[in-house]
Amino acid sequence: MVPHTKVHFQLEQDEDDYPPVAVESVWATPGQGPGRFVLDNVPFFTRDATLGDEVAVSVAEGGYWFESVVNRSGNSLIRVVFFDTSHRDRVMQDLQALGCSTESLAAHSLVAVNVPEQVPLRTVREYLQGETAADHLDYEEPILRQ
Repeated sequence: MVPHTKVHFQLEQDEDDYPPVAVESVWATPGQGPGRFVLDNVPFFTRDATLGDEVAVSVAEGGYWFESVVNRSGNSLIRVVFFDTSHRDRVMQDLQALGCSTESLAAHSLVAVNVPEQVPLRTVREYLQGETAADHLDYEEPILRQ
């Protein structure tokens, strides 16, 4: 089993204190050399890297801190916020049926969506636009790679 570690991302909060945390930790596995890791889960708040990206880190304060992306995956990152959380499980299942992976952060009614490069981004966007039009959710697209 490949050992997992956390890579920390320093986040800049806006005037509304968003994101709600100053640091996000993302699971990662060793990369192709010293000081490199491959992100192993979908991030909720960082806009710098996503699942499958190989990142360079520095060591500080007893942990690994993101420096830069050294090898991009083909994955895109979308974040979904729910106005009515009763739709969350259904939407997550629908996105998974389209070929995406999802992670939920219930405390913030947030779902992070990984769109692999083989999944047509257009299809995912059309689905989310329909859900947005129905006032179930809103979404942002911090990393698009298709």
